[in-house]
Amino acid sequence: MKDAVSLTLNEAGYVVGQSRAAINRAVDQGVIKARLFRRGKVRVRTVGGPELRFLAFAAQAGKDFTPAARRKIYEAIRRARPNASRLELGFVELRLTEVDRRIDERLTRLQQVKALVDETAPEPVLRGTNVPVHVVAALTRGQSATEIIEDYPTLTAGQVEAAAEYAKVYPRTGRPLPARSLKRMLGDLAAAGVWDLESEPPPIEPRPIP
Repeated sequence: MKDAVSLTLNEAGYVVGQSRAAINRAVDQGVIKARLFRRGKVRVRTVGGPELRFLAFAAQAGKDFTPAARRKIYEAIRRARPNASRLELGFVELRLTEVDRRIDERLTRLQQVKALVDETAPEPVLRGTNVPVHVVAALTRGQSATEIIEDYPTLTAGQVEAAAEYAKVYPRTGRPLPARSLKRMLGDLAAAGVWDLESEPPPIEPRPIP
């Protein structure tokens, strides 16, 4: 496992299969330690290799141990060499090989997902296109990958999947985006008999400003 890794809590959650809230709670309760760095005016928590190892272990077997035992396991993992394959704590032996393999797989996948996204644009887009990542990710909530590709023929199934994963790790702030494309929404209206596809789009009623 890569010992020098430093991940935000969202990234760590993606790697070990836990929610950001759960990891944040573990930090607040002193179960694991986090480091802080500034991103503009915001202070962001990050965790490293030992924390990933412990979180991955805890996701699988943590409930079988008391809080005191988990603290001892965490401290043992922090002291262990990055290439250690197992730890012995009294009568308990922790095998880290499978934990490390899973972490490395997920770190590699995270790198692959990020490689498919152009983050230099004002809004992240799928690389080689002008399609915003979070727009595609929102559509996955209401459309199949096949329907999304029909609406955006330049996309591939791999890009659609990557967009959904990217948005989970790097969520968009603000109001939620539509889960159906405009084309699909108009089709839904036509199917319901609300609007004829051959006519002009239904007018949008102005709303008074409060």
